[in-house]
Amino acid sequence: MDGNEPDVDGRFFIATLPYTQNMQIGWFFGALLYIYGFFMSPFWAITGLVLLFYTTPHPFAQELAQYKEKVTNVKFLEAYAEERGFTSDEYWMKESLDTSEAPAGSWNFPAPSPQVWNNETPYAGDHEDSLLLEHPFMIDVPKPPLLTLRAVYFTLGLFMLQYWGVITALKDNLDTFGFFFGFLLDDNSNTGLLIVVLSVIAIGYTVLYLLILLYGWMKKLIDNINMIDLPTTLVTDVVKGEVELIGQVRPGPQKAVKIYVDDDPEMACSNLVCFEWVREDFSAQVDAQGRSTDTFFQIQMQSLNRMLKSFADWLFVREPLHSEESARQRGGIPFILHDGSGGIHVDPSMFSKIRYQDPLKVWNVGNTRWTLYGLRLGDPIYIRGELTARTKKELADENLVDAPKNAITKIHGKNKSAEHEYVLAQGSEYSILSYTYSVFETFYLPMFYLLAFLIMVIA
Repeated sequence: MDGNEPDVDGRFFIATLPYTQNMQIGWFFGALLYIYGFFMSPFWAITGLVLLFYTTPHPFAQELAQYKEKVTNVKFLEAYAEERGFTSDEYWMKESLDTSEAPAGSWNFPAPSPQVWNNETPYAGDHEDSLLLEHPFMIDVPKPPLLTLRAVYFTLGLFMLQYWGVITALKDNLDTFGFFFGFLLDDNSNTGLLIVVLSVIAIGYTVLYLLILLYGWMKKLIDNINMIDLPTTLVTDVVKGEVELIGQVRPGPQKAVKIYVDDDPEMACSNLVCFEWVREDFSAQVDAQGRSTDTFFQIQMQSLNRMLKSFADWLFVREPLHSEESARQRGGIPFILHDGSGGIHVDPSMFSKIRYQDPLKVWNVGNTRWTLYGLRLGDPIYIRGELTARTKKELADENLVDAPKNAITKIHGKNKSAEHEYVLAQGSEYSILSYTYSVFETFYLPMFYLLAFLIMVIA
């Protein structure tokens, strides 16, 4: 905007210290606990490391906070709007100005209001082709550094475990654990066999749960890598092929819809262009004290079943996930993605994957819960898809005879392969990537330390 945008290219290593008083106090106590625990008790050392982890800010946190403070300043907003012939109240969406407790998928920086949208020629650019403040051309895509202080904390933790001989103690306990299982297996009593079976089930259940979490973790990291690697394109510069676009949801050829969740007039929501609601019916098998009448084994099996069902739903792109789901409905209408330079036609039905963030509304009645997700006019949107030409009928219906090239194209979002996973997501690239860490530091480094730890235990 004026050459003072934050530098969000992390490169190799960034060491950041707390910049708020509360974080500084927590970080100081964490450092003291680690030093004390290193020589006196491993428990306090681990507690100190946890405090250090939670009080050390992301490398970009301070710069992004300062940038947000600048672009939400009243004088800046007034001057920006007046340059374009509007008052500040007319130009900015009120929802985008209140970012103190903004839900996931909402605006991080101020966005233009419906009063200044170019509704007569919706595919043309805004006044002076002013880009959205949250567009990557205005603030660069955050690229996390390869290493931060978290890598240092991992190393300090391994040194501490080695210093205290935790590895030797675990090795001795593993020998005891193996002897205990061998004794139980040699014992022909039903009690010993039951203990072994239950122990194996508990360990297998825990390992399966951790593997599912790890898979989801890695999948999210891969999505973030794809988002960083594919450069964002201005709507007016789109060309044939795979594209990444970020913009604001604006009205298309049809009006936004009002829906009634589960056909209930008391559960209504309007101004939507894309939505999904889920109904969950929870078990009513409880006693007079509100406790479940199922046995412990039944409860655990139900929990395992819900977890596997949620994982299967997520794996086959049935998002979002709900463990007690009994009904689901999706819908949407064509709309326009507008980034300030121009608009492009988007049809939600052409996307096999739509990713929502926080729900718009949640209703709880008795043992039933309804959760509504959706995209509304004015919301931020991220799209990765393939550019295709619109049909002659579509152009004729909207009277787009001499329209610019971005008006005669649309985005196709049906996945062709795992390498080309297209998505329509609520939110912007900034909101998804601003506080991420590198894959090396988040996955490979901890796995390397874990492997080294296990080798030292076994050796």
